Amino acid sequence: MKKTALKKPNKTVISSAIIIIVTLLVGVLFIYMPFLSKKTSLRASILYERDRNVLAGRIRALGKHLKVYEKRIPEQGRGISWLLGKVSEMATKEGIEISSIKPGAPEDRDLCTKLYVVLDTVSTYDHLGRFISGIESNKEFLRVEGIDIKRLDLDEGFDEKTSSFKSFDAKAHIVISTVIFKE
Repeated sequence: MKKTALKKPNKTVISSAIIIIVTLLVGVLFIYMPFLSKKTSLRASILYERDRNVLAGRIRALGKHLKVYEKRIPEQGRGISWLLGKVSEMATKEGIEISSIKPGAPEDRDLCTKLYVVLDTVSTYDHLGRFISGIESNKEFLRVEGIDIKRLDLDEGFDEKTSSFKSFDAKAHIVISTVIFKE
């Protein structure tokens, strides 16, 4: 058997390889690793700023919506008598006969007071629909809290001969509310 003689490695190749390895280690330890941690913290900072900007945009949008709704809330000093007059005026305008109108008990909330009016009316379905639509789309914040409708001919005391209404007209019990700011 022949033995192959091992050549001695070239010193310049070994020293070059050692220098390259040391250079790579120094680059990784002192350049890449600090940059990697800064990159992570930079990404976290960017996400934090983005969230703050989104939140600021939402706050501005809510502020604009609040201004719109504040315009719809009736002015201070208006009370239940104003609501009674407003509802009565709107009912008369739509041709609705009010058989009774009663103020409800005001409810105190944090910054505002909720006022109620309870109506008993007789009208056609068409007039009642226009009245409800007028209440809900009013520039002031008026709301129909509840409504019970019944045909007049189903009412026990209805006599079509003596009444100015037809048998298919509607008798309604309506609760309307609004909110006003506390003084």
